[in-house]
Amino acid sequence: MTGVEAVSNTEPAEVVDSSVKDTFVQVSDDANRATDDVQRQNELTEAQLNQIEQEQKKVPLVGDRLPFEIVVMEYDPIESSEYYTKAKDLLETYSDIRLIRRDGNCFYRAVLVAQIELMLNDRDECTRFEQISRGWQDRLIKLGYPDFTTSDFCEVFYKWMTPIWTHQADRKKIFEDLNDDNEANYLIIFLRLITAGFLKEHSEEYAPFIEDSSLADYCTTEIESMWKDADHLAVTGLVNAIGKFN
Repeated sequence: MTGVEAVSNTEPAEVVDSSVKDTFVQVSDDANRATDDVQRQNELTEAQLNQIEQEQKKVPLVGDRLPFEIVVMEYDPIESSEYYTKAKDLLETYSDIRLIRRDGNCFYRAVLVAQIELMLNDRDECTRFEQISRGWQDRLIKLGYPDFTTSDFCEVFYKWMTPIWTHQADRKKIFEDLNDDNEANYLIIFLRLITAGFLKEHSEEYAPFIEDSSLADYCTTEIESMWKDADHLAVTGLVNAIGKFN
């Protein structure tokens, strides 16, 4: 013995074990609280989305004609002067407007309604659009779309359009159908298919605009899928798909 006793820095085992256990309990409690917070946030987000969806469903898929002035009234002439001025300029060209439900299909639906109203007043446009539309069935199949399902969607579209193309349409029934999801969705699907079809026919031109995905995957997820908002490629694709012979 030297008379000097070494002092150990090691705490008793039971003290260390207790400290570690307390730490694990604290971490576990924090994790549980974080999980609960995320769950509550998800539930809140889901509830908000459901509320928005229910509010949107109160809006018709296709509204009645309204004076274009309502667009001008959306913007404050001081705080939103640029948009207000543009709306005023449009008022010189357009007398009325139809509101379309914002459900992800709104661009395709708006184009469909505009095309129908154009054909109702222009027989030459009926002939042009019918020729283009009927030509798309073979074009889609040549691109590799399944024959059976593609033909089904195309034939439903052609059958629905025939009274318009033959100038025997009932205008009231047209807009009743356009406000019926069961009827209108088939028409929207056809427009989505030919939009994707046009982009695929011109893949070398449009593929460079797509990042982190192939053109085929982009068309599957962003265009052919219902309730997906249209971006600039979708707008370009549909306008060209129905606008001229290619």
